[in-house]
Amino acid sequence: MYKMEKTLTGHEMSYTELFADIAKGNYIHVPLSDYSKSAVRTECRRQNKYAGCNNLDNKFTTSTTIKKGYVTIFRRK
Repeated sequence: MYKMEKTLTGHEMSYTELFADIAKGNYIHVPLSDYSKSAVRTECRRQNKYAGCNNLDNKFTTSTTIKKGYVTIFRRK
C-alpha cells in the first residue's frame, strides 16, 4: 500500500467526513482558515472512542507542525 497525502483547499467536507476519507497510513491536511483546530481534535477523540481505542493506541492523531497553516490528520491503523 502506498501513502497518500491530501490537502483540502476549503471547507469541502464535514468534520466526520474528514475521518471517513482517510485510509491506513495516510494524511489529510485541513486548512485552519476553514476548520477549527479544536473541533478537528474533538472529532479525532470522538472517532478514536467509536473505534474502541485506548489513550495509548489511537487510530487517528492530529498535528499542526507538519504543514504550516493546516491541521494534519493521520490514520495509524
